[in-house]
Amino acid sequence: MRISNKSLRGPVRRALTAGRVASAVVALIVVALLGQRLASAQVEDDLREGDRYSEDQDWHRAAAAYDRAIKKFPTQVPPEAYAKRAVIFINLKDLEGGLKFLRETAEKQYPDAAELLEQEAVILWQLGKKGDAITVAEKAAAAKPSSFAAQLLIGDFYAARDPAKTANAYQNYLQYRPSELESKDIIPRIRLGFAYLSLARGTFAEGDVPGTKALYEKAEAQFETLQKKHGKANQAVVNAENGLCAVYTGLAKFDRAITTCERIVRDPRRIDANGSVWFNLATAYVNKKQFSKARTAATEYLKVKNKAARGYILMGDAFFYERNYQKALESYLKAEDMLKPDEARLKVKLSIFLGKTYLNLPYSGTGTNPNLGLAIEKLEAGRNANPSDLGLASELGTAYLLNKDDKQALVIADQMIGNKEFAKQDEAARVAILMVSGKAAYNLGKAKDAKSRFELAYSLRPTDVTVRQGLITTIEVQAYESFQKGDYKEVEALLEDAAKVDAGVASIHLDRAIVDIKQGQCDAAQKQLERFKGAKGDPLTYERLIARTYLCQNKPDPKKAAEHYAAADKEVKKVQNNLLQAEINTEWGPLLWDSNLDDAVSRLQDAVQFASQTPEVFEAAKRNLAVALFKRGWRSMRDGKTSDALSDFERASREPKLLKGTEPLAFEFSYALALLDKGDTTEAAKSFKALAAKGNQNAYLKPPYNKNGSQFFAAYANYRSGNVAQRQSAAGDFEKLQSGASGSFGAKIKDLIASSWEFVAYDAWKSGSNSKASKALAAAAKYADGDIKKRVTHNRAVLDMGQKQLSVFADLGSSPPEALVNLGILYDQAGKPKDAYEAWTKAKAKGANARDLSKWIDAKKRIYGFN
Repeated sequence: MRISNKSLRGPVRRALTAGRVASAVVALIVVALLGQRLASAQVEDDLREGDRYSEDQDWHRAAAAYDRAIKKFPTQVPPEAYAKRAVIFINLKDLEGGLKFLRETAEKQYPDAAELLEQEAVILWQLGKKGDAITVAEKAAAAKPSSFAAQLLIGDFYAARDPAKTANAYQNYLQYRPSELESKDIIPRIRLGFAYLSLARGTFAEGDVPGTKALYEKAEAQFETLQKKHGKANQAVVNAENGLCAVYTGLAKFDRAITTCERIVRDPRRIDANGSVWFNLATAYVNKKQFSKARTAATEYLKVKNKAARGYILMGDAFFYERNYQKALESYLKAEDMLKPDEARLKVKLSIFLGKTYLNLPYSGTGTNPNLGLAIEKLEAGRNANPSDLGLASELGTAYLLNKDDKQALVIADQMIGNKEFAKQDEAARVAILMVSGKAAYNLGKAKDAKSRFELAYSLRPTDVTVRQGLITTIEVQAYESFQKGDYKEVEALLEDAAKVDAGVASIHLDRAIVDIKQGQCDAAQKQLERFKGAKGDPLTYERLIARTYLCQNKPDPKKAAEHYAAADKEVKKVQNNLLQAEINTEWGPLLWDSNLDDAVSRLQDAVQFASQTPEVFEAAKRNLAVALFKRGWRSMRDGKTSDALSDFERASREPKLLKGTEPLAFEFSYALALLDKGDTTEAAKSFKALAAKGNQNAYLKPPYNKNGSQFFAAYANYRSGNVAQRQSAAGDFEKLQSGASGSFGAKIKDLIASSWEFVAYDAWKSGSNSKASKALAAAAKYADGDIKKRVTHNRAVLDMGQKQLSVFADLGSSPPEALVNLGILYDQAGKPKDAYEAWTKAKAKGANARDLSKWIDAKKRIYGFN
């Protein structure tokens, strides 16, 4: 119902005419109030009409309704209605008209209304005036956070500029936007999730662990919401998976990270332009100790970001944790070259790992380890830039300890411990620096201070495995130092203290077993090793040490020891540790050479090769190999393989310093025998004579050779030489030995003297010197016996060949058979052909060595017809 102004004039006029002034005034007031109510009602009608048309998207009629209300009663129209009219300008694409309306009409009534500023920002944004739009949108959002359109613009604008503003804007947008706009949440949630990730990286760089975790969890919520509510939209799925790949990595949910990241990389189209999925996948792989895969993923990341320091650091980490420190160093140094000025936190991490890498690089030289100096240099540089970084101070303190600079280690540790902020620091970091201080104090002889530090560290985190192990390790180090000094009682006391911290630690039982073995208490060591095994101790260490105990227990059991060494051999092949393999082979080899000598030699040869950089193992392996070769040499001698024996004896004797007691003499003697057996009599004689000069034959030769065996074999070598002078020398040497020899050995020497003179006589006879030959045979006759005596008698008769010797040859008979040959010759010369024929026939039957014997027999047959 509408009431015209005309209907109000009558009552007012009548009241004035009647002179009732007071009543007229009251009437005017009533009329004014009634007018306002009527105007407000009319405005509300127009606005409701505009809303109705807007719902029907009848923009022109809606605009007319809003304009009618605004034109008639501009002050009665609320800001929201002005904003709705502005929206119609936007829907009708009349952006310039809408902007003019807002600035010249709406904002004159409500200059700071958030609703109007919000729509102005939207129009400016659509006009491409984004800078102006954001200025207005930020005013709107500040005045009214629920201005969701303004929040959306702010989020969109700062998405690639400012993660903090982006996150704040999108948070408000998602909180206040109408529910019917939920289907449009994909982009805001994607950008909000990645803004959280960006902020998380920043808080991580600042060392804010709780803040970082909270941000990652917020990002996780956004990406998981995308998967649940917008899982059919490819854009949502791809971005959610990329985001969750980073989130799970940041939250240390590495198994989920690997599953998610691997799903992405299987389809190259889903990999983000920055290659972040590769970085996160590599990080997850490193933390799951899949180092080869980590390097592959890091390589892919560096193909996209070839100047990203963090990519090279990841590569270095994969090598570092695999203990390939040289490769790790190469990657870290590349990362150092790529670092940017704003990557301070990354620089700290790199300094720490460079320091650790230099500390672990192998050094086989003498004097100061240069790598240790480089480690300290890097760690000092990192600490200078971050003097309050407790972790870095701990690493540096550890480096000082390794460099035996205990004073500096103590100074840096106590500086950090004495800082007023120390109690607020992370417990693990406090424990680490306390351990540095404790070790340094202990090394400086400040036992009381050391103990207090260790106890304080333990009191902070008594149930933490790392803390307990750290304390136990420290105690074990101290125990080792006492072990090195031979103070086994102190070692036991320290290990007892360690057991109070955690009796279930396998290494404590291992240490106790080692102490028992060192003291020869191998039966007790076996019990400790069984506890070590029960505490899930390293099976390789267990098998190796238990094998040792079976060799030194009260009743040694080499067979059982060999079985455990075989088990240790299987274990070491799993870890492919050449040095441990060498140690096992060195200890196992001696147990094999009685059953499988060739296997023993092979294993010991491998041990020598693998242990070349570890002197204590290297020397033991070489010694055991020398003994194994010596044994194999004698086996070859028995088998008639003289060349093989000679080679093994030569190799076994190369380093006499490896041998013990009289072993060098025994090895040298065996080598000389092999030379003799091979026929190298000259070198054999030299070796035997050298051995004779060294004496002590009784220690390595059995009777009857224990007194003068070397002299005997030197003479024997000359005897076999084929050289006249050497054979004559042999005869003289044998004569010297004969006086001290008895029994069968004495008889053997007599035979050799006679045989030597026989050879001398033969050589003289060949050279035409019958007188020398006769003298030599006379000398032989003095010692000859048995067959040798008959042979000498025969040869003397040959030299004096004549009818007077007929009886000598007849007496000799067929020993030697050649006596019959010479008997026949004398018969023939005496004109007794038949006797000659019979003697020669018997000689032939006995195998006499006479070149023309058969011709002589045939001749007699033809001439005399002998049968």
